[in-house]
Amino acid sequence: MKKMKAPSHRVLMKPYLRDRKLRERIQAGVMRLKVISQVVGLRQKLGITQTELAQRIGVSQPFIARIERDETSNLSLETLVKLVEALDGEIDIKIHISKKAA
Repeated sequence: MKKMKAPSHRVLMKPYLRDRKLRERIQAGVMRLKVISQVVGLRQKLGITQTELAQRIGVSQPFIARIERDETSNLSLETLVKLVEALDGEIDIKIHISKKAA
């Protein structure tokens, strides 16, 4: 019996990515998850609990848990800066201009 090859992620997403607004929402969500993953990874690497991190920035532990589970409606840049600084990290933002815009 011949094995069937599953379609790639790109093939599955192609119809959805034609919609500009949906594509932008997906891209923003992916970016948000990457940032959250980095914050969680840094916190864990340093051996800091959610409670300790919450105390450092003056919020509750459940708030930190909601951020880490991506259950906040919007993570402000101000809060992100506080989180990263509390972990002795720094934020490096780079803006790349697409070839289409140039």
